[in-house]
Amino acid sequence: MRYRLIYTLLATAQELLFGKKLFFDWQFGDNWALKSMDILDRDLAAAENDRKDGGSPGTKDQPEYVYRRQIVWFNTIGFLVLHLGALYGMYLFLTSSMVLTMLWTMLVAGASAFSVTMGAHRLYTHRTFKCNDWVKALLVFGQTVAGQNCLYVWIRDHRQHHKYSDTVADPHNASRGFFFSHIGWLMVRKHPEVIEKGKKIDMTDIEMDPYAMFQKKYYKILFTILAMLMPMVVPFVFWGETLWNGFFVCFLFRLMTVLNLTWLVNSAAHLYGNKPFTNDIMPVENVYVSMFGLGEGWHNYHHSFPWDYRAAEFGQYFNLTTMLIDFFEEMGWVWDKKYATPAMVRSRVTKRGDGTHCKYARPQLKEAGAESSEAVEDDETYEELFWLEERSAKTAELVDEAQKG
Repeated sequence: MRYRLIYTLLATAQELLFGKKLFFDWQFGDNWALKSMDILDRDLAAAENDRKDGGSPGTKDQPEYVYRRQIVWFNTIGFLVLHLGALYGMYLFLTSSMVLTMLWTMLVAGASAFSVTMGAHRLYTHRTFKCNDWVKALLVFGQTVAGQNCLYVWIRDHRQHHKYSDTVADPHNASRGFFFSHIGWLMVRKHPEVIEKGKKIDMTDIEMDPYAMFQKKYYKILFTILAMLMPMVVPFVFWGETLWNGFFVCFLFRLMTVLNLTWLVNSAAHLYGNKPFTNDIMPVENVYVSMFGLGEGWHNYHHSFPWDYRAAEFGQYFNLTTMLIDFFEEMGWVWDKKYATPAMVRSRVTKRGDGTHCKYARPQLKEAGAESSEAVEDDETYEELFWLEERSAKTAELVDEAQKG
């Protein structure tokens, strides 16, 4: 009885504070004394009906299985400690760190974040472009520094996220709220559907990649050396920064900042914004996530065209990752980039968008009764944003002229 009382008090307090069970469902076990009274009454009523019908208990339809999240307290407390340490690191960053240490911290944070967005996401998960071996090795190195688990697990989870987006089989299902999709999914045991569907994700291309599999095999050692020791030891050795500041600033503060910016793509970019490309999915276009997430916040477009290397319609609009890929292409290190053409975008917008697209679905055009494909041909501002298409056309013209000459 006292366990049931504790359970009821905790659940009631959670609902009073947040209006609903926002963060997680409390789970203490399957003992009858721990079930809420309504579930217990339903089970007793079902058993009584079975007896009245002359059958044995359990012969009728069983109550529908309801998954209850189980908190992994080691992870929960661990993330709390890491965030508290990161807050202290931010204080040290602003008050006692040397200027070179501040610059080093931002450099490591930026390089590791680019390695996630360009490497783990656009190269490895979606295969949106090809690159030479040294670029690939550099991206794997940087992704290790980012500390977001090994590439193999990162790619499997993200491919599963796209295949089962915002369903129970999605590792960070945004339909469960901001907290769960941001960090809560790492604090609870996985839903059985996540485990079952995750085993079926095709990872054969990754298993054939020597860089990814080497990192997977030695990830713990590589993480300790590259993500923890290297960022804090370099300032200590080269310009005399304290190891204390190196640990809290260059490791903890930097690590948790990059992690939370990455998690915003799973949470905010699925909840707050518009859906100009596909209206029947949760991912949205979020300019603020794009600003701080190196261009990863144009999420409605990305889920509409996941194979587009830009991960956004306007490749240069708050999209530093796209700029870096284009720079590498100019250097000859990247090639075979995939992207959606304006015609493909127009088709998707007019058929499935929510009417907020800046060109193909503007309300004033609908009120005027004009066809979007005809009435906006003179929109030079919009056409200038398709710089990729224009540059490709010019390049093709130059090649033709050279061949003719």
